[in-house]
Amino acid sequence: MPTELTAFSGSQFVGIPTLVDVEFVPFLEKVNRFARAAGLQIYVTNAVRKQGVSLGNTVVPPASRSNHLVGHAIDMNPKLDGRLFNSAAMKKGSFRRLPKAVKDFVGAIRGASPMRWGGDFDPEDPVHIDDGLNLRDPAAWEAKFRVIQADLNNLARPRAEPGAPRLLMLERPFLAGPDVQALQERLLALGFEMIPDGSFGPMTDRAVTEFQRRHGLEADGVVGPGTRRELEIDR
Repeated sequence: MPTELTAFSGSQFVGIPTLVDVEFVPFLEKVNRFARAAGLQIYVTNAVRKQGVSLGNTVVPPASRSNHLVGHAIDMNPKLDGRLFNSAAMKKGSFRRLPKAVKDFVGAIRGASPMRWGGDFDPEDPVHIDDGLNLRDPAAWEAKFRVIQADLNNLARPRAEPGAPRLLMLERPFLAGPDVQALQERLLALGFEMIPDGSFGPMTDRAVTEFQRRHGLEADGVVGPGTRRELEIDR
């Protein structure tokens, strides 16, 4: 079962880069064909999603086992003759008023099992398309969740300069090691509440962030070269 983040681009896709799991690409190729046949463009607003990241302006509350979390879903607005069709326009109550091209596109999605159109959900989410992985193969969803979320953490994680000590920050699983313990012992010596257990958890994150704030540093909780210098630690 290959699991890997990849950027999908199709002739009808516009908007943000569509970052998805490689096994979702064949479904997006179908979406692209359906859109081309209908004369539409697909304006992508959301694809793979990092767990715990707040989106804002979501049509429905994000599901805890969402297919977005494993790169097997997109949120999109069909675009026809320059007009974007948003969630209000796409809802079932408004569906009969949609242009035939948009109706045909949605019909093609609904007829291409296991693909799902979110307008059929309860509550409905008419700008959502996925392949139902979380329901048809929960074990695969779990396996992909671990890989995809780790990949997203790595993509977002700031990197240390070559040859420099690693950056220390709050991650899951928690970073651990003698460098973390040395940091904690220094923070404890400076009067911060601390348990020097060698594991960079929330207590350490709070102390680092407060230290940075007091010293006019960027209060991001990341122990890099500048924070190390202020702390006077060399590892």
